Amino acid sequence: MLLRSTILVAAVVVVSFDAAAAGDPVTGKALASRCSPCHGIDGVAKQPHVPNIAGESTMYLSKQLKAFRAGERQDPQMSLMAKPLSDEEIDDLVAWYSSIRFTVELSE
Repeated sequence: MLLRSTILVAAVVVVSFDAAAAGDPVTGKALASRCSPCHGIDGVAKQPHVPNIAGESTMYLSKQLKAFRAGERQDPQMSLMAKPLSDEEIDDLVAWYSSIRFTVELSE
């Protein structure tokens, strides 16, 4: 019973964080044109050393963008791109990229 309660509380916290950090995905898609040379407008990387970010969690995307902006995480390109972003722009980008849905097919 304690385990179920803990899981329920954790789920509520995650959902609450997602709702609190919700930006505007339409504005985020427009902002993502700056990101598209590397991450693609669809969040699928265009270069082999760049991560796919389509469908990533809002918590992860927000944390990473803010870390690049603050200099806590370093990458020549991402640090430069994230530095001028406002919290609202980060929320909008996060809303766009996290809203993308995809399917995975396992090959045998």
